[in-house]
Amino acid sequence: MNSKIEEIGVDRIDKLLLRLMQKDALIGTESLGSAVGLSATAAKRRINKLRQNGTITKDISVVDPKKLGFEVFALVLVNLERDRREIFHSFKLAIRDNPNIIQGFYTTGDADFVLLVASKSLTEYEVFTQDFFWNNPNIKNFKTMIVMDNVKLGFDLPI
Repeated sequence: MNSKIEEIGVDRIDKLLLRLMQKDALIGTESLGSAVGLSATAAKRRINKLRQNGTITKDISVVDPKKLGFEVFALVLVNLERDRREIFHSFKLAIRDNPNIIQGFYTTGDADFVLLVASKSLTEYEVFTQDFFWNNPNIKNFKTMIVMDNVKLGFDLPI
């Protein structure tokens, strides 16, 4: 076995199922089975196995942010003041707990973290920065880049 995906028992048919489910998580097992040459029961059994072994971690709905009033998205590069494990751990928890942070990455390079923050207005984003960054003594600095256009959004992996 050459690849990690083969080590966990994901074969060619599983990969086809995953490709289809990445496009539409609500696709029925009959349609999935038909598309890959299996019965609905066999397709469902494979999908359940992919969930149980952690290959499929979550089924989500992608929501149109504008329909809910979210007009401002910011990529924020954050550097912490100190390089101590408990500070990084605490900041990771704060990221997870904040509903305005829709994606957060612990990174190498010019920033310790890169965050994607959703706000309904620039005023709301300013309040967020005051609460989340300015009130945190462990933040060394942060840099905001406002998203002008969403060119590509998704979680589809090239399977």
